[in-house]
Amino acid sequence: MVLEYCPGGELFDYIISQDRLSEEETRVVFRQIVSAVAYVHSEGYAHRDLKPENLLFDEYHKVKLIDFGLCAKPKGNKDYHLQTCCGSLAYAAPELIQGKSYLGSEADVWSMGILLYVLMCGFLPFDDDNVMALYKKIMVSMTRHRISV
Repeated sequence: MVLEYCPGGELFDYIISQDRLSEEETRVVFRQIVSAVAYVHSEGYAHRDLKPENLLFDEYHKVKLIDFGLCAKPKGNKDYHLQTCCGSLAYAAPELIQGKSYLGSEADVWSMGILLYVLMCGFLPFDDDNVMALYKKIMVSMTRHRISV
């Protein structure tokens, strides 16, 4: 396997160094993330571990999506539900936390929403060292905003 060299480092480190990204830079970076994930989905896969640590910058400051270790291609068709809870907890969709079956592409969209928040604010919308407390924060937010899963 040959991988492209990305001397710009991780998006995570870049966010830390900038505190947070400007609205314009967020727009540029997030469009690239959406484009990369849309391509993955168009090929029938779900990434399932979208987070700043899995996004690198090349020499031209273009975003590259990496770490396809948890990637899944649903059997049969795109509406096939996955069962495995995986990925980074702070970016996990509520249906994963609840142990429900889920569409990988929808879980990726949730993770992209968390990424957008992190780009704009410089910190996670849901964060806690205690896993159960983190899950509760995510689920309480779902109830508060009446989001149906």
